[in-house]
Amino acid sequence: MKKCLENRRDFLKKLGLIGAGAAICSSVSLTGPSHASSFRKKLKNKIKIGHIAIFSGPFGTYGELQKRGSLLAVEEINKAGGILGSEVEIIYKDSRAKPAEAVKQVRRLVEADKVDFVIGVDSSGVVLAVAQVMPELKKLLLVTHAATHKLTEEMVFKKKNRYVFRLSVPVYQDGIMAAIIAAQLPAKRWACVHPDYEYGYASWELFKATLKKLRPDVEFVGEAWAKIGTTDFKPLISSIMNKKPDGIHTVEWGVDLFTFVRQAKEMGLFEAVKYDGGYAWINPMGYSIDAMEALAKEYPEGCWVSGRYIWQYPPTELNKAFVKAHYKRWKHLPAYSGATSYTAVYLIKHLIETTQTLDVETHIKTLENLTIYSPIGAMWIRKEDHQAVYEVPFGQIKRHPKYPIPVLENLSGIPAQMYYRRPPFEETPPYKGYPPFLTL
Repeated sequence: MKKCLENRRDFLKKLGLIGAGAAICSSVSLTGPSHASSFRKKLKNKIKIGHIAIFSGPFGTYGELQKRGSLLAVEEINKAGGILGSEVEIIYKDSRAKPAEAVKQVRRLVEADKVDFVIGVDSSGVVLAVAQVMPELKKLLLVTHAATHKLTEEMVFKKKNRYVFRLSVPVYQDGIMAAIIAAQLPAKRWACVHPDYEYGYASWELFKATLKKLRPDVEFVGEAWAKIGTTDFKPLISSIMNKKPDGIHTVEWGVDLFTFVRQAKEMGLFEAVKYDGGYAWINPMGYSIDAMEALAKEYPEGCWVSGRYIWQYPPTELNKAFVKAHYKRWKHLPAYSGATSYTAVYLIKHLIETTQTLDVETHIKTLENLTIYSPIGAMWIRKEDHQAVYEVPFGQIKRHPKYPIPVLENLSGIPAQMYYRRPPFEETPPYKGYPPFLTL
């Protein structure tokens, strides 16, 4: 399989994403102390950040993974003197994965705790509910996990909700980029096993639409929809296997993914989609750190998986330093939601130090069309929909004696600008004029 990552730098040069913008995780945290705070105006005694995520229930791990990133950033910043001399305080609230509870907690953060910014949010349904109240609260929300494209396409672009920005990879990675990988595999009969809510349906629809454009010869032969918290996937797996697929697309995540993989392996679903070179099994959430830790010895090598950040990529000194600091602090490799949460805190620092104000309108204008650098790589925040644009490759699972979890080999991907849906969102990739290096 021929990879396209070597084309990434040339493409980014054309976009102006190399050598431009501001390094948000710069000297303050990674390359030595910053002296900016010693001669700039101190705005207040304490800068407060509210972080809302799932901290309880079966998906409570995802709140913890986010917290590791945001708390590490706060600790680093405070150790280096804070933001313009102000200490940073972060306040955590549990959304319990429920839209109404999340809205209540966000209101508490703003009205009672007097936070200056809000970050976080897991789950498509939760983030759509929270986004609706941000114009009323007049605080910035930096989303670090939830992936639904409706957030940026509808809430921001169409409804002009200017208070919401997303730093995490959207469902384009889970549906569109997954289809670009699938198009290079020999499988022709695809089926899905997905969570039975917005995220699963959106991912599958984008996957089908993109793959059919790239490979008109494919068929979509089966669908299975699992309620959140499913403990018995066997009837769903059986129904899919009866359709005789040779490719599987799944966006199951968290404890549901652990259960699904174990039962799929037991029932022979992986063997049904095996080909010479791996498995036509694509899970954009498969390389989440919790999944790799739980399934380190069980997930078959050769499956195609990704995340919204993988600790191996990009191979920059900035990312290597972040991974090292995260592992030293938590004794775990960073999760994608930890990396985006870490980035969100440093972006807040950058905003305040650059503008020397806490004015929300000034911050919105500064963020729009801003190019930033973080451990995740170069990120361009589109003005039209407030979506951070950056690529994350897929790869095949490979166990490695040097690391506590499997690594990814055969990293494959293309620049995100080529597969992210574009304003005004009237077309799904592949767009006209795709270059020949789309063949991975």
